[in-house]
Amino acid sequence: MPSGSQAEAEVQRLRDQIAQMQANTVEQIAEVQRKYEELQQQLRVKAAAAAREATAAAREAEAAAMAVE
Repeated sequence: MPSGSQAEAEVQRLRDQIAQMQANTVEQIAEVQRKYEELQQQLRVKAAAAAREATAAAREAEAAAMAVE
């Protein structure tokens, strides 16, 4: 059976291990959040470009329709 000091050392080792795991988890969450925000920004840029293209296409179609009249 481990002595008191051995048990205390084991408890401290486990606490340190838990603290490291928590720090790693926080880092992983921060990285996922950063990637999520980056992808959201990319989607916003693509959506804005698609909206501009759709507007331009609609204007061209309207101009073509008016030219036919």
